[in-house]
Amino acid sequence: MHRTEKTLAVIIIVVFSVALAAGCLYTRPSVVVPHIVVGTEKSPPINTTSTFLFEKNRITISVPVDAAVYHGAKSTDHYVSIYGNVSESTWLADSSLAMMNDPAQDPMFTDLLTQFRKIRDDQELSSDEYLELMATYTQSLPYDSRPGSPAKYPVETVVDGTGDCADKSLLLAGLLSREGYKVSFLVFSPESHMALGVGSPDSVYKDTGYTYLETTNLSYVGIPPAELEGGVILTSEPMIIPVGSGTTLYTSGAETTYINDMSTLSEQKALSMETQAKPYVADMTAKQEQITRLESKMEAMRSTGNIAAYNAQVSPQNSLVSAYNAELSTYRQQVALEEAYAKVYNYIISHVYDRKGTYAWVKANMPG
Repeated sequence: MHRTEKTLAVIIIVVFSVALAAGCLYTRPSVVVPHIVVGTEKSPPINTTSTFLFEKNRITISVPVDAAVYHGAKSTDHYVSIYGNVSESTWLADSSLAMMNDPAQDPMFTDLLTQFRKIRDDQELSSDEYLELMATYTQSLPYDSRPGSPAKYPVETVVDGTGDCADKSLLLAGLLSREGYKVSFLVFSPESHMALGVGSPDSVYKDTGYTYLETTNLSYVGIPPAELEGGVILTSEPMIIPVGSGTTLYTSGAETTYINDMSTLSEQKALSMETQAKPYVADMTAKQEQITRLESKMEAMRSTGNIAAYNAQVSPQNSLVSAYNAELSTYRQQVALEEAYAKVYNYIISHVYDRKGTYAWVKANMPG
């Protein structure tokens, strides 16, 4: 028996050789996944609450979780048994889907979705906004890096209130797939990372056929991270594991792409304007000192009655002041543009929970 641990921390596997006894070949499933064993003890439900910003509102989601289900998931041996030669894509798919869909968690998912649906109906959210609501809930759960540890069941992530990339991807995929969205896991084995893919007619990530959805932190749908924790950059082609049979697509990819493009452009422009403005400061300081020295000389001429010499310096003094004022005007324009671009950039990165509002705001406030 050989035991290995995946660095992705999706599951931990135990590999068995094919068993032969008395000349008979025993047949069994090639991948055996664990299931939550719910105890019979009676305990009060575990009340979980998560508060986060979405669009223009502060949302609170409160779910009473069956303590027996949570403790059953916590105590379950998160090992997957593999018999024979099984591909990574097979056991990853089997284990991830089994953890996400374990029926013991159905009441929790039902309670969560009941609340999300009420928010959707009360706020008259579109299909895209409804997806973003559930994504923002999951993204807002604090990221908890647990290198070398197996993934949690979604019920564990909800109660613990934290999770890593696999934990939060399992939870969000469970929500989205149950609501009929076209979803897949995107597994980046070399980078030990998991994200979600969402069906979309635009903003498709690489050759996956899905738009990218990060779960570890607040981010716009369709925008992959520049880098992960520790400076890791996603360069590999992800393994695609379809989740469920949903068909609903995310159709706001063009808007999130525009927001992301304007974020990049506004940051570049703000830095460029800052660089261009710096020489003006030194030059204006030199001109101001020159004007001060000349005015001091002119005052001495006037006070000693040397009016002719004083009058001779009036035109040069006016020229210096005019040049200074022109440069000051240009400088102020540069600073105003720098501030305008910086305002756009800061708005975009601080309103990730509001794609709809941010798109409209940027359209109205991006400098021409």
